[in-house]
Amino acid sequence: MGPGINKRFAENKTEYGNAMAKVTVYGTGTNTELEQSSPIVTRRGAQKAKIQTRGMVRKVESRKPSAALLEAKKKAREKLNNSPKRSSGETITIRDIYQSMMDSIQTIRGATGIMYDDRMAEHRCLWDPNFPECPERYTRVVERCRELKLIDRCVQLSPREATVDEILTKHTQELYDLLKSTSQNEDEEQMEELCTKYDAIFIHPTTFQLSVLAVGSTIELIDNIVSNKVQNGMAIIRPPGHHALKSEYNGYCFFNNVAIAAQHALDNRGLNRILLVDWDIHHGQASQRMFYNDPRVLYFSIHRYDHGTFWPNLRESDFDWVGEGDGKGYNINVPLNKTGMTNADYLAIFQQILMPVAIEFQPELVIVSAGYDGTYGCPEVCLI
Repeated sequence: MGPGINKRFAENKTEYGNAMAKVTVYGTGTNTELEQSSPIVTRRGAQKAKIQTRGMVRKVESRKPSAALLEAKKKAREKLNNSPKRSSGETITIRDIYQSMMDSIQTIRGATGIMYDDRMAEHRCLWDPNFPECPERYTRVVERCRELKLIDRCVQLSPREATVDEILTKHTQELYDLLKSTSQNEDEEQMEELCTKYDAIFIHPTTFQLSVLAVGSTIELIDNIVSNKVQNGMAIIRPPGHHALKSEYNGYCFFNNVAIAAQHALDNRGLNRILLVDWDIHHGQASQRMFYNDPRVLYFSIHRYDHGTFWPNLRESDFDWVGEGDGKGYNINVPLNKTGMTNADYLAIFQQILMPVAIEFQPELVIVSAGYDGTYGCPEVCLI
């Protein structure tokens, strides 16, 4: 190589050295650019790169799909072949799940109903004045609503007692009769002995009447909402209900208020999709069980779990209990295994999990078990 050639090569070495041969490989939906650098681009080098590129493309194109993908395609074809044939002129209606949000732009806000009865403050534990489920759980809520003048802005609804038939939709006759037999019974020793047969229960002489009143008030609120007399509402009631099992009192609860009201809406109000949200600090295992195989009620619970060491200490409170039978996929638990959760954590759960689920489910009615002990100030929460 002569001096002139060496000089020209040195001048153009940088340009040639930075030259890049770009190759586009077509795979499963993505394009990947492979960059191969060469110090000098020669005809032979370009030809070799071209041969390699063709080989890579053939290799990608000849790659077999995974067995899982083939199986999914096979099932899809079988489902399509087995589905009833539609005539060419048949109209198919596709529901737009976002249309309700667009319609709400023109909606005029309706009234908010509120229901409470001061007799519910009578329910208390006679043999333990420091029992956590105390009258202040009712009186303080009402007092705070009055302080903020919220009650004045709401439509006051009249509470009522539930009928026997309404309660028996979710509980046994024996359970109902036993609690009824305690009505106005002031034998404190006898009542305490009875309560030792159950987990976290006390019975007051007024417990039966107030439990029936709590159920009836919840149903009455639901009826007012479904009949459009109010747009939404709140029932401030005691005793609570979401731990009350079909045939057992449990966790301060005697009759499952929200479960009975939801069943009433299904049976008597023609509803087919109810979202039941439970943010009590304890898992509402009874509400979960009562609709575990029913796809018409989607149960969504946020609760403290601590890997099963927090009450009610049940395996079924974990995230992998999702329903069974027709109700599979309609039970969602968000167990909190870390202490120190804040508003931001709850908002993240609402926005990232609850709202997407609700948008897809499109409930006709939303019922919230707004447990008092899921707020700051409650001794059980202060331990978090």
